[in-house]
Amino acid sequence: MKRICAILGLMIALMGMATAQYRDVKLPDPPKQDPYKHYEMQERGVWFAVDLDGGSSVQPKDNMQYAELTLAGGYRLSQYLRLGAGFGARFFVAGADVREQGGLVGIPLFVNARGNIIPAYDRDLVPYWQCNAGIIAGDGLYLNPAFGISTGGVRNTFHLTLSYTLASFTNNQSASATYSYFGLKLGYEF
Repeated sequence: MKRICAILGLMIALMGMATAQYRDVKLPDPPKQDPYKHYEMQERGVWFAVDLDGGSSVQPKDNMQYAELTLAGGYRLSQYLRLGAGFGARFFVAGADVREQGGLVGIPLFVNARGNIIPAYDRDLVPYWQCNAGIIAGDGLYLNPAFGISTGGVRNTFHLTLSYTLASFTNNQSASATYSYFGLKLGYEF
């Protein structure tokens, strides 16, 4: 009897093992959502920036001091080149009476190009450049190149730059005038 029970038990165990080998196992389906994207590390995509600039003209007489706030946005081709457009408000703190326009505020409208000079992946401080070219509404042409340093990584960066602005306008004697300004610019790009 013990022998028959042992043989039956062995046969049941062997049949169970034989059927287990040929079992079709159903695996879960892969998720239908896109995988997570870490946008902060992406080379390409949309960018936006806010810059605060302050400085003074460097004329022999009739100097004008200014403070400027600009917003820009565009497309990031790589960390070395970003193209876009922007607008802002330029507040003439002192010397605004030199302009025929006479107001204390000018509205710059511009196209923007900016980028890093060297890669930002493993560095805390990176040399940085940018250039705004356009007009100040009601005044005239506007060109604003700047060079400085950037910190914060590939995206979400702070900028500290020295800027030079060349602006043309009609002065209070109704003659065309071109002013050069030097300034210090603080910005945040995301």
